[in-house]
Amino acid sequence: MKRFMARAGLLALIILFTGCSTFFSRVPADRQAKLFPATKFAMDAAGDGWCWMFLACPALMVSLPVDAALDTLLLPVDAVRVHSRQQSKKAESSRSPKVTEPS
Repeated sequence: MKRFMARAGLLALIILFTGCSTFFSRVPADRQAKLFPATKFAMDAAGDGWCWMFLACPALMVSLPVDAALDTLLLPVDAVRVHSRQQSKKAESSRSPKVTEPS
């Protein structure tokens, strides 16, 4: 019974941690739109020394395959976000500031 509870607890933790990079990489509105953001977020965090000290990296590594799969499913959404951001930057740069000359 103890073995079953330990395995069930471990499985519950794995399920809770999967996909957290997908959530954290897309929630803030001010984050730059890019393709495969959750996978990049997890890989950048894995390179950080603090991540390993606080044992967050093992959770990120367990979550990485799920994040990659979710990034692949959300690829059309991310592509639209990147395209719309590029279009808005083009529109802003094409506007010329109105300069008034002193008379």
